[in-house]
Formats: sequence, structure tokens, C-alpha cells
Amino acid sequence: MSLFGAKPTTGLFGSSTTAASPFGQPATNAQPTGGLFGTATAATAPTGGLFGSSTATKPAGGLFGASTQATQPSGVEKPIPDQIATLMGKWRPDVPTTVFKEYFYNKVDESRVPFFQPQAFENPRDWEEALQNKPAPGYLPVLCTGFEGLATRLQLQRRTVAAFNAGLHEINTKLDSILSQHDLQTSVRALAARRRHAELSRRVLALAAKTQVLRNRGYALSGDEDDLKQKLQAIEKTMQDPALSARMEELWSRLIVLRNYADALRVEVNKRGVREEEGLGEDVEAKAKKIVEDYEKQLQHLKKEVEQIKVDFETWQKDNPQAGFAAAR
Repeated sequence: MSLFGAKPTTGLFGSSTTAASPFGQPATNAQPTGGLFGTATAATAPTGGLFGSSTATKPAGGLFGASTQATQPSGVEKPIPDQIATLMGKWRPDVPTTVFKEYFYNKVDESRVPFFQPQAFENPRDWEEALQNKPAPGYLPVLCTGFEGLATRLQLQRRTVAAFNAGLHEINTKLDSILSQHDLQTSVRALAARRRHAELSRRVLALAAKTQVLRNRGYALSGDEDDLKQKLQAIEKTMQDPALSARMEELWSRLIVLRNYADALRVEVNKRGVREEEGLGEDVEAKAKKIVEDYEKQLQHLKKEVEQIKVDFETWQKDNPQAGFAAAR
């Protein structure tokens, strides 16, 4: 056919096509024709002319007979700019909907916890949940958002630790001062007070003894007191006996001689070069041993006598202090 009212023509692989009129005449609908691999393809719907006529196309058959249709945007999905703004808002610390946040805890007095409330920029539900999950009583949740908030909290913790360290150093300084004052003043004063107390105790005891002696002046001694007086006089006479002094001097001179003899033996051994394992002769060792044993026996006897005298005197003085003073008079 001619340009005005053309007939359908045969297309590729035997399919017929229909041409639309360019001047507003409705074009004839083309029948479904066989497409590639025998599939049917839908022809275009009647369209208007070039001036003011509307055109529409039907869904075309796809590969292997499947029909295809243009994807229409869904009304549920947000626009892309809104999605980008939402994504940026989740990672911006200054936005309330950010996910870059975490609750930390501060230690406060447990009685003051009910007086604290979430701040204006905090979510009350999240704050209550953090309060329920506190590690121990007396802890209060504190919101921290972003790297700046975390850095601020770390700086605050560092300043707090520095303040605690300064307090500990001050306490140690005060303790050192107190210890120094104790060593230089308190201990010296305590030692002086102890000496003064001992002196006062001695003076009080002497005063009590004199008072007892004055109270018992003119009274006759009992039999036990008289016997003890005689024993004390005998002991005093024995201690003042020149023979005892001579005996002590004799023992002391023997000890000196024995020491000189031991020194001479040591010098003689060193001169002769006698080895340590050989030792002294048997005769020398026997004589030295006998002399030492004799002196030891004498010293033990004297020691026992002195200790017995001392015990008797202390016992008598403890039982009869006034009698002792009277006997001394």
C-alpha cells in the first residue's frame, strides 16, 4: 500500500508488521506473529497520529516465549537521597538516631541514683535499659557518642586517676611526716617518760619502805626474822672474808697462767709448723684438759653458792621488807 493506509508487510522470519499513520489516522492492530524460536510476540497497540494522538505498546514477548514488562518503582521504598541521609545520620555522633554510641557507667552514691534522669538528647528507653543492666548497685549509665565522646571520657578518667595519685602521694607525704615526728619526738618523749616512771616507782618504793620501818620501830623481831637476820649476817661475813677474796684472786691468777700457757703452746705449734690434723701431744692435751676441768668445777661451785645466796636474800626481802630495813639499821 501507499504511505496513506499501508497494509501489513512481512518482517523478519515471516512476521508481519503494521505501520502507523503519521497524520492521526488509527493504525490497524497487528496480529501476533511468530517470533524467534516460534514464540509469539505482541504487536503494538493502535497509536494516534503524529499530532496529539497517544501511543501505547503492549508487553512484548521475551526470549523463549516469556513476556517482559518494564519495572515500575514501588511506593514503599524511600528515595535515594533520603536513604543516603538516613545512612549518614546513623554514623554521625551529633544525630540522635546514630548507632555509634555506647553507655558507660559512673560510680555514685547508691542513695543518689533515683535523683538522676536521662538528658534531653538521650533516649529514655535506652537509658532505662542501661540502668537495668548496670554491673552493680550504685552505678549510673552515661552516654558516650563518637570518637570525641570516647576521647573526652578517657581524658576525664586520666585526670581522675592523676587526682587519685596526687591524693595518694599527699597521704604518703603526711605518713612520712608523722613517722618522722614519731621517731624524733614521740619515741624520745616516751623513753623519757618511761625513765621518769621508773625513777618515781623506785622513790615510791623507798618511801613505802621507810614508812613501814618507821611504823614498826620499837617492835621486836620474830623468830623467823631473827633467823633470817643471822643468815644474812653470816653471808655478809662470808662475802667480806679475806680468805674468799684470796681464793678468788688465786683462781684468777690460775686462769691467767692457763691463758698464757695456751698462748705459748699456740706460738710453739706455729713455730714448729705442726699441721692442724696432727694436733698437740697426748700428754699436753691431758694436762690442759685436767687443769680446765678443775677450774671449771671451782667456778661452778662458786657460782652455785652466789646464786643460792642471791635467791635467799630476794625471798627474804620479798616476804619481810620492813624487817630487812630494821636489820640493816
